[in-house]
Amino acid sequence: MDTYSYHEFIFKRLLFTLITWLLLLLARSLSYNLQYPLCHQDERVALMQFKDSFLINNTTCKYKNMENREVASWRIEGNNTNCCAWDGVECNQVTGHVIALNLWSSCFYGSLTSNSSLFRLLHLQELTLVFNDFNHSQIPSEIGNLSSLTHLDLSYSWFSGPIPSEIQYLSKLSSLWIQSLDSYNLYTRSLTSLVQNLTNLELLDFSGVNISSTVPESLTNLSSLKYLDLSTCKLYGRFPTRIFQLPHLQELAVASNEDLTGYLPEFHTSSPLVYLALGDTNFSGNLPATIGNLNSLTAFAIGNCNFSGTIPNSFSNLTQLIMLNLSQNSFSELSWLPRASSSDILPQIQNLGLANLGLTKFPDILRNHSKLFNLDLAGNNLQGLIPKWMYNVSKESLQRFHLSNNYLIGFENSPAIIPWPKLDYLSLENNMMHGSLPIPPPSLRFYFVSNNSFTGRISPFICNMSSPRVLDLSYNYLSGTIHPCLGNLSQSLSVLQLRRNNFGSNIPKTWAKECSLKMIDLSQNQLQGHLPRSLANCMELEYLHVGRNQINDTYPFWLGTLQQLKILVLHSNGFYGSMRSSETNYTFPDLHIIDLSHNHFSGHLSARYFAQWDAMKSIGVNNLNYMGSEVSYSIIITIKGVELEFEKIQDGLTVIDFSCNRFEGDIPEKLGNLKGLHALNLSNNAFTGHIPSSFGNLKQLESLDLSQNKLFGKIPPELVQLNFLSIFNVSHNCLTGPIPHGQQFETFLNNSFKDNPGLCGWPLSKICGDSNSSTPPPSTFEENQGPIFFEFGWKVVVMGYGCGFIFGVAIGHIVTTRKQDWLIKIFGQKQRQTQIRVNHR
Repeated sequence: MDTYSYHEFIFKRLLFTLITWLLLLLARSLSYNLQYPLCHQDERVALMQFKDSFLINNTTCKYKNMENREVASWRIEGNNTNCCAWDGVECNQVTGHVIALNLWSSCFYGSLTSNSSLFRLLHLQELTLVFNDFNHSQIPSEIGNLSSLTHLDLSYSWFSGPIPSEIQYLSKLSSLWIQSLDSYNLYTRSLTSLVQNLTNLELLDFSGVNISSTVPESLTNLSSLKYLDLSTCKLYGRFPTRIFQLPHLQELAVASNEDLTGYLPEFHTSSPLVYLALGDTNFSGNLPATIGNLNSLTAFAIGNCNFSGTIPNSFSNLTQLIMLNLSQNSFSELSWLPRASSSDILPQIQNLGLANLGLTKFPDILRNHSKLFNLDLAGNNLQGLIPKWMYNVSKESLQRFHLSNNYLIGFENSPAIIPWPKLDYLSLENNMMHGSLPIPPPSLRFYFVSNNSFTGRISPFICNMSSPRVLDLSYNYLSGTIHPCLGNLSQSLSVLQLRRNNFGSNIPKTWAKECSLKMIDLSQNQLQGHLPRSLANCMELEYLHVGRNQINDTYPFWLGTLQQLKILVLHSNGFYGSMRSSETNYTFPDLHIIDLSHNHFSGHLSARYFAQWDAMKSIGVNNLNYMGSEVSYSIIITIKGVELEFEKIQDGLTVIDFSCNRFEGDIPEKLGNLKGLHALNLSNNAFTGHIPSSFGNLKQLESLDLSQNKLFGKIPPELVQLNFLSIFNVSHNCLTGPIPHGQQFETFLNNSFKDNPGLCGWPLSKICGDSNSSTPPPSTFEENQGPIFFEFGWKVVVMGYGCGFIFGVAIGHIVTTRKQDWLIKIFGQKQRQTQIRVNHR
């Protein structure tokens, strides 16, 4: 081959390769364009402006564990500029207009405003913004301009304020989802006007939205409706029965509307109902026998209603049921449960709730069932031993078993290990179980056995739990040492509760470096030694309670590195020495409650120390959010010898109790900067100097006890400004001058001021030399009842100028819900400490 022929060959080969490559590119381009039409420039710009109006930050994304949309990859220049190919965007194949935005969990953070470029996408038919964070902004009324929408989902995206009435103009909507988990901050002014024109609706979900009205009859006109969820919407009045009979309705949920009433109608065999959830409402009446006609029903939940009568035999026809919850109703006859022992009865059942029905034995309906996942028998009258035949009930599938609040004494034949190998959750608390603690299977993550009579040591086999989350062994008679392996299990444990047992010796020294514990309660045992410093590894710790033990240690300033610590209780131990601050600048920034009472702390209180308690400086909103996630945190607060037990703790409650120690010197003026404080107890110490006038800044203060110190000077007149102050005690000091007058000070009696020889004026009998006022007559309560306890009860009744955080919620709850003779019995006793259990529900 000559040179020319060689070059020609090479040229032709390169040309062939080039042509082939170009043809491939052309084919790919054609395929690309067939799959993704080119989007319109104005819509591409609108999408980019919409994206750029939010902060997209995966590190702060509320839902970052979900499958996130990659909107960060959108580009207006360079590669990936065709918006029809962008993640979450769909275009019409012919026109190229954007017709769908599915931006599920895109980590958007910021406000959705009325001038958002989103509302320029006028061809949108589907809009999904679920699981983003729109920072409590309102849903703009401009949403009504997207008149082509058939699907709108704005659920769980932290919107607040009213749902715009302009949604009623979206007449093509077939599905409307606006679910909320944000404490009713999202609301609608009129559900009737909002949906009455949406005649094409097939799916409507407003669960968690504050509707606060009756259920509109106009919903019965939505003949295409297949799915309706109005759970947790503050609905009231009678539920329209005709809604049950909508011809295409498959799923209906109106649960958790406690003021909603209604009854179940007769059902026809043609009913397509698959899912029916009415739990936690005030529905009542008998269950109709025709419920057996619902051949397609897979879920029937009526727990915590007021249904009565009998459970009809026709339940046996519901062969497709996967979930059945009959708990906490008023059925007069439960014979169907013991009779239904065949495996043909409820053959598919996986979730069965039979709590609070007065059952006296394990129902035969459980025999021969192998698919149960969740079984709730709590709150019945089950007695004696858990029968052996129960060990084979759904042995390979049961994961959640609730047996709390019964009269059970143990397991028949006492198996070595709890006999369900895949069990994840077991609740045995509030029974009469005794003997050794049942050994959990390795799979168990949630183990509740509090308020029983278990004895002996914790078996080392408990260390075989692979990834426990909650371990609650409190209120038993367990003894020995706390097994060291619990420190190693802290990598997965979130809650460890060992309160009120007989554990002795030292607290385990080693707590894992990757410690996940949020709550540790070792109180009311016989623990000794030091508080282990490895507890500082538990960086997520929110609650630490070691009160009423025999711990002998200095102040654990090193816990100040725990940025999330909210509650620290060390009372009734042998702690000693001064309170010294950690070297870090972030000492206890989130601390809400600290109780160091009944120890041997001494020395001066540093003003610098309190300057860093930031959580106590802010005035919290009185809401119904409580501390604790896996379990509710609880605390006992002692006020004038009366113990108030809060079984739940509201987020805003703040308390300092340094009583019964040996602190001395001046009370720091800086304490007056803790403006969110609700209770302050510095009694039974050796403080000297004046009562700080800065205490007048503590506008939320409800209890102030400075008794049994060496304070002198006058009571600051600024304290009169404390309108929530219900408990005030400065007795046994060296105070002088007139007692301030006005507001709450008019309700305080002699015991609040006694043994201060220099004090004068009401309510003391000593009249001030420069005062023309006479002493008012003594209270009838003070004359006839004990000097401390009924004075306290009387002050509860005459609360004064405001409903306080502690006493308006806790004590006020007791006064209004318990009989008066109970109040006298509790508060009328002399020289006796009394415990009051308060459950905020």
